[in-house]
Amino acid sequence: MKKYILGQKEGLSCSFIIPQMVCMNSKKKALLVLPLIVIVSIIGYSYYNMSTSNSSPPTLEFPIAEPEKIERLSAYHTPDWGEPGVYHNGIDLITTDNVTIISPTTGTVVGKTEHLNTYGGNMLFTISIEYNWAWHVDLVLEPDFYDDANNSLQTSMIEVEVGQTVETGDEIGILLYNGPSYYSHLHYMLRVQGADVCAYNYSSSAAQTIFENIAEDSDTRILYPYEEPEIATEQNILANPMIIIPSFAGGVYAIIILVVIRRK
Repeated sequence: MKKYILGQKEGLSCSFIIPQMVCMNSKKKALLVLPLIVIVSIIGYSYYNMSTSNSSPPTLEFPIAEPEKIERLSAYHTPDWGEPGVYHNGIDLITTDNVTIISPTTGTVVGKTEHLNTYGGNMLFTISIEYNWAWHVDLVLEPDFYDDANNSLQTSMIEVEVGQTVETGDEIGILLYNGPSYYSHLHYMLRVQGADVCAYNYSSSAAQTIFENIAEDSDTRILYPYEEPEIATEQNILANPMIIIPSFAGGVYAIIILVVIRRK
């Protein structure tokens, strides 16, 4: 009959088995820690991107390729817009024909939405372009259609998609015209950290000249006085999902690791 000594097998000594067990435990611990290292790396990379990202304002070009087809303007910060106490948060460029909407800046398309105008009942087609983490341009196409067929036609005339990178002057789409009895226009909006500001004030001298010529020819104004919002120079870390989500996941995973190790 074969006899085994505790910790010893035929042909194997205790000095061989124990290091193997230690090695296996080390591998398991390494596998447990590896996802935590990945999570910490994601948080670190996201924080680095946030700390080095640019927050300077854009220099905007004019957003319509055919400014001669703009009849007049509705000014930024017009008081009592739609209802008492509400200020107009963009500049309306009222058109006389179909016009080509172009990107006034470089950036990334981060939004492409359609929703009903609660004031007028018409459909709004919004393209949002991110210049950097702080600054966004909203191009709201309002052909002033009230039927599904024409609204579907307007949808088909928008050429960009979310995630697409655009350069200054790239075509965004065609804003359709619904005739002189309607209010076909581009609602042109600039936002900094979520607060609206006047796009004219952040435009190139060439673009400002176009605005000024239209305002003079149509006897309309570009903007009403307003106070510029305070602008943070750095992102709020706690508002960034690339920090929040990995941090939460890392915390939960760390607790799981501690429980597993203690049980062993």
